[in-house]
Amino acid sequence: MSVKRNDKLKYVKFGATDMMVSEICAGTMTWGSFNAEESQCHAQMDALVSAGVNFFDTAELYPVAFNYGKTTETWMGNWLSKNPGKRSELYLATKCNAAGIGGHGEAHDYNAEVLLASCKASIERLRCEYIDLYYLHFPVRDMPLFGCASFFPDGKCRPFQFMNKGQLTDFEASVLAVKKLLDGGLIKHWGLSNENAYGVTMFCLTCDKLGVPRPACVQNDYSLLNRTYESDTYEACHRFGLVGIPYGVLGGGVLTGKYFDKSEFASKDADRPLAECRHRSRPEFQPRYGTSAAMKATEKYMAAAEKYGLTPSELAIAFALRQPCNTCIISGTTTVRQVEEWVGACKIGNIPEELLLEIDGVHEEYRNPSMYYANKDLHLKAEGRSASTPEE
Repeated sequence: MSVKRNDKLKYVKFGATDMMVSEICAGTMTWGSFNAEESQCHAQMDALVSAGVNFFDTAELYPVAFNYGKTTETWMGNWLSKNPGKRSELYLATKCNAAGIGGHGEAHDYNAEVLLASCKASIERLRCEYIDLYYLHFPVRDMPLFGCASFFPDGKCRPFQFMNKGQLTDFEASVLAVKKLLDGGLIKHWGLSNENAYGVTMFCLTCDKLGVPRPACVQNDYSLLNRTYESDTYEACHRFGLVGIPYGVLGGGVLTGKYFDKSEFASKDADRPLAECRHRSRPEFQPRYGTSAAMKATEKYMAAAEKYGLTPSELAIAFALRQPCNTCIISGTTTVRQVEEWVGACKIGNIPEELLLEIDGVHEEYRNPSMYYANKDLHLKAEGRSASTPEE
């Protein structure tokens, strides 16, 4: 059975908001690091908008891996200034991060003063009058984060400094800080990122108590290599009316198949040599995506995709987009050709039931291989080939 392909991108209502967004939300986190030239960012923005994408996601933290903070928003603002008629046609999302990188400069708890300053700085860099969707980038409390699937109250699951702000009064302070942005017209809606069921529940109940609009969405890591969102976090979002908008859909590029050096996909990025791609040029950055177990699972997903005439990228993107827990998905591109691939994959309208069963079979065999449950070092050092290791 073949897949159905639509002629154009689909637009969907974004949860409880009044936003009608493209199913692709354009991710920008490498514009300024893996994309070293501003012209590369602008070329991708041109291609995305031309393809019908009207939703863009960035952060004060971006770009990532190196050159952290501020550059990405500035480049996007420069594009908007050159295309003044486009702002009213686009939805812009950005984030304040609790580590202060690219913003306050020091770890903070999303207090009203810091959140206001960060939001205003993002608006200035983006050269826009308001933000459509403003995120709390990640929690300030000690909770599972960035590749960790288990709770460790001593904070060892946290890659950044945490402040153990997880009591009702802490949630109330954050919600009231967001309220000031909403009341001031600086943001239209707000969202959570890298959250779990406890955080979603506490934020929503606090909002109801204080008469503040609930967050619209949760932006979490989600892919064929990490479906942990589907458990209690998804239930909390479902019950409270938040929609899913995942990042990491291609597993840091692993699910494209390009890190299998002998495959046809290793040479497909002719405009971007493999040695310049994430897991080869910066193997220390987000190694969770390219573990030995993740590579073994990816090899099986690649074989499943081939049976149905799909590329590995198409399978990974279409699967994430068509899962009921997600409303739209965040792309990750460094070239115009990659933009075209993302757009094409998001036009896939269905995934045959037989293929979904194969996917679930691989998932049962390799359960969330990009996540560690007990010991991060043991997980990363598991025997076998990783994405950062070239084949012989």
